[in-house]
Amino acid sequence: MTSTYRIRTPPVYSKLATAVPNELTARLPQDWQLSQHQVDTYRLLTDRDGPDIVFNTAMTGDGKSLAGQLPSLIAGWSRPLFAMYPTNELIRDQRRQAEQTWRRWGQLPDTVVELDSEVLDRTMESQDFPLRGEALLSLLRNHDAVLTNPDIFHYIMQGFYVRKGSSGDAPNRVFGPLVARYQQFTFDEFHVYDTPQVVGVLNALLLIIELTRGHRRQFLFQSATPNELMVEYLDRAGLSYEIVQGRYAHGWQPPGTEHWRRILHGCDIEFSEGTVESWLDLHLEDTLLPFFQKHGPGAKGAIIVNSVAQAKRIVQHLRSVLAPFGLTIGENTGFTSREQRARSYACDLLVGTSTVDVGVDFQINFLLFESRDAGSFLQRLGRLGRHDGYRQEGEFHQFHAFEAHAVLPPWTLETLFVGKGHDPALLADRNETTREELTQSVQSAYPPVTNFEAYARTWGGLQSARILIELRRPPVRDQYSETLQSLGQGYQRVFHVNMNQQLRRYIELANSDKRESVLLEEAISFRGSATFTCAVLDRTEQANNQIKTYDLLPLIANARLGELSEEAFWRAVQDAGLERRVFERRNPIAFFEVFEFLPERSSYVIKLEHDIFEWGDDKFGVATALAGITVDGPGIPNLINLNRRLRQQPLPALVCVGHRSPVELKQRLRLPLLFPIHSFESRDGIRGVIALGRDALLLHVALQHKGIGCGNGAVIV
Repeated sequence: MTSTYRIRTPPVYSKLATAVPNELTARLPQDWQLSQHQVDTYRLLTDRDGPDIVFNTAMTGDGKSLAGQLPSLIAGWSRPLFAMYPTNELIRDQRRQAEQTWRRWGQLPDTVVELDSEVLDRTMESQDFPLRGEALLSLLRNHDAVLTNPDIFHYIMQGFYVRKGSSGDAPNRVFGPLVARYQQFTFDEFHVYDTPQVVGVLNALLLIIELTRGHRRQFLFQSATPNELMVEYLDRAGLSYEIVQGRYAHGWQPPGTEHWRRILHGCDIEFSEGTVESWLDLHLEDTLLPFFQKHGPGAKGAIIVNSVAQAKRIVQHLRSVLAPFGLTIGENTGFTSREQRARSYACDLLVGTSTVDVGVDFQINFLLFESRDAGSFLQRLGRLGRHDGYRQEGEFHQFHAFEAHAVLPPWTLETLFVGKGHDPALLADRNETTREELTQSVQSAYPPVTNFEAYARTWGGLQSARILIELRRPPVRDQYSETLQSLGQGYQRVFHVNMNQQLRRYIELANSDKRESVLLEEAISFRGSATFTCAVLDRTEQANNQIKTYDLLPLIANARLGELSEEAFWRAVQDAGLERRVFERRNPIAFFEVFEFLPERSSYVIKLEHDIFEWGDDKFGVATALAGITVDGPGIPNLINLNRRLRQQPLPALVCVGHRSPVELKQRLRLPLLFPIHSFESRDGIRGVIALGRDALLLHVALQHKGIGCGNGAVIV
């Protein structure tokens, strides 16, 4: 079996609409043509008798975003739009693209805002709002288009951002105006949502439908494919939905400009096994550099990897290597400052992580990437081939070739090009393959992962319970009496839960001590809370960009850290003129200086300050609130003080013992490749694996579904 394979994908053309509604034709910019899927989406969203839900599954680069904006554009923004994107980087990218589009249509809204936690904090500070809820209300009431993340939407609909207590706000103080003002709710890149997030969206969606009976709101999900669990929930709810698909032609010769427009260039794709870092060691000089040397200014590239540490190491390595050739390199990760991320798009080569692979519009013709699953493979490959070239300093640089290098696990590569067992290969080496055929092959080649379908019954019902409890609070209890009954029945039907049991469980956890309440906090969060947040001064950045927060475990594994006092960090925050409360809300557990990211991952050990040999089996394999977790490893500054804080902090945790490693447990349960399970050692010398935070809740569900025991006597088979 050779280690390298190559295919070629021809250009992709999207079917143009042949019959465009008059109101669209009247506003359509000159020389602008709409694809059929865009017109179909517009019709469904503006049809009073249309479906409750619309899915647009058009191919990447085919204008799904415009399809969702057309109703508001045509209505002159009398139809306010609330659009959600899974990453803040995508929010900013969509703002840039949307404003260009809106200007061409002559319909730039007077008030548009890209809304994330930083914008909320700045609004509080600049307009002297005492609470985040007040700042949020101001933004919602005064903008025709809100581009935000689903986290903020989730917490609004869950009744956060309001003051509690006898003199507090009405529970609907924020979600009431949101639902009343915005007529369309768009969820972009919905296929990247995991099961707890799908459950969170359904909880909110069902609430909005109940609140707006007779005054329908529109829900648009823009997704590579409809989430199967989401569709099952919609069927149980009795909601109608339509799936809009793009129509495509493939070939090196255009099928006809009157009826088709090109959305993706053809490209060469090379597949090899290993890691991106190993690929660069082998092919930096014979592949990457020659591509840029051959194509000169008409070359621009991206490298997308699975972790911040990998991206940091690659940037550190390539910066000095590329400089003699006049090539610039930019960094774009979750640990990178906003200023650096903005600059990265102008560089010859951008190195990024999932901050940029979800929907961000790249102007590149060279791509090197790895993937953790089929979805991330297709997401990342979708960044390539979307543009004819790029404009820089007033000059347009034409792309002359499009080339991708995909680094895959060996078993996936084997399935694609050799065949596994008695199954034939899915792709032929040195052959031509359409993007749609490639999509199907990649989805078949990656092992299926569990979808945690039972999550709604085990933990997601607590979100439903919270919404019902909020609606029962005075002074709105009487106002929502009918809604409460109908909504509770809906939750029970959709999620297959007993709502009376969920309500009792919610109240029990909410009234328990702080240690037990962390389970409830985790269950009602959207993405899951950070387990151990650190406050850092990142010495690889400049000025205010040095001040950040990040997760402890990736830092101690990958960064060279220095000791930093708590006082020194807060002094840096004050000197920079930043709001201290922004960082205090993140409850930092430790304070560090970050000097660089290590060339190789450093090992660390999680320790449990418990004697677990005498634990009963009921304590293993279930998510529970656990304190007494510490860490040990080389190069961790001020370890004694760090562990003193750690051991006092209760966390959702799941402990599993037996005779298998984290990798083997993940394989047995069909967990995602990068699902975080850690090895641990207990005070009485027992070793096993542990999951923390949201991952503990998900592992709990997976173990229950498979009927696998994790106690002292368990052997995982």
